[in-house]
Amino acid sequence: MSQVYIIKDNSETVPMKPVRCANEDIELQQLLEKNPQLMPGHQIRPEDPRRWFLIRREMPVPDPGTGENRWSIDHFFVDQSGTPTFVECKRFLDTRSRREVVGQMMEYAANGQYYWNQEIIRRYASETAKEKGLDLDEAVRGFQPDVGESVDDFIEQIENNLQEGQVRLVFFMEEAPPELKSIVDFLNKQMERSEVLIIEAKQFENDGLKVVAPILFGFTEEARRVKKTVTVSHTSKRIWTEELFMSEVRDKFQPSEIEAIEKLLDYAKERKFSVRWGTGKQDGSFSIIGHQPFNKTLLSIYTSGWLVISFGHLNNNEQQEKLRDLLAKRVSESLSIEFPEDYQNRYPNIRISDWAPNIDSLLEILDASLKECEIPNG
Repeated sequence: MSQVYIIKDNSETVPMKPVRCANEDIELQQLLEKNPQLMPGHQIRPEDPRRWFLIRREMPVPDPGTGENRWSIDHFFVDQSGTPTFVECKRFLDTRSRREVVGQMMEYAANGQYYWNQEIIRRYASETAKEKGLDLDEAVRGFQPDVGESVDDFIEQIENNLQEGQVRLVFFMEEAPPELKSIVDFLNKQMERSEVLIIEAKQFENDGLKVVAPILFGFTEEARRVKKTVTVSHTSKRIWTEELFMSEVRDKFQPSEIEAIEKLLDYAKERKFSVRWGTGKQDGSFSIIGHQPFNKTLLSIYTSGWLVISFGHLNNNEQQEKLRDLLAKRVSESLSIEFPEDYQNRYPNIRISDWAPNIDSLLEILDASLKECEIPNG
């Protein structure tokens, strides 16, 4: 097992003791549910790091013969492309990770289209969002603010990926046995559309401090070359433009609210920020993207009036994290909005009735925060 060290101020190191999981439910399943970022999306796709949306923990799997729920998957996630991601958590000492679980996961991949349809996915996703104090529209809007897809669009994409066999199978373990690594390596070289991955979430402890160090296994460059991404086209998707967007909002909102939207768009134009228009079938959107080399989404706005601040995008370095924290503090104070404790990985939604009256303050906060973080704002 690899070693982790604590570095003291005098550059001396203290080794942390490797620890084995005693309780799979708490130390692996619950840990991942509360911290999906432990699946290292930047290692899976460096050019477009994967983000995770939990459909359900303990996702029921029906028996094809009886229709009754017979099995369950530890976690059913999807990424921002709607790729179903089935996760099984196993302790190192659980020998079922060798063969039985591999066979089960392959069956889920092959038969997912028969197990789960849009209605089932929507129901479970709604229940999971409700547990977090969100409705499903709000949860999806905060998950993919750059795209602007509606819940219907998003769930349709998940079902289409299931039908195409474009899925991801993940074994989330404290340490994987060599024989499982061999199986995963072999499968990844043979399968064009599906990914089979191991994430080793090794845990270490020292003087009451416990850390976890997730490492991805199974996606070699050779395996990446084998993969073929199937893009399922939606003929009903709309390519939004400024003209279409403004035409839509002018029919919905008060003059002062329309003016606030126009100010936001003018702000982006004047400072030569990139503006990315969404492709939602029902809801239009645009996102404001920071200048190169920052190149991160700052915020997005929908034709429904919701403003989404992209805290979850600002996590890659100290500069981004400083901007994220400044924006969270100042926007919260200015708009009297309380963000969740884990805002660092969230994309909080703000109603137009809350942000539009404060648009001037919001833009001043954005300008000042970018300048303080030495990020170009014009």
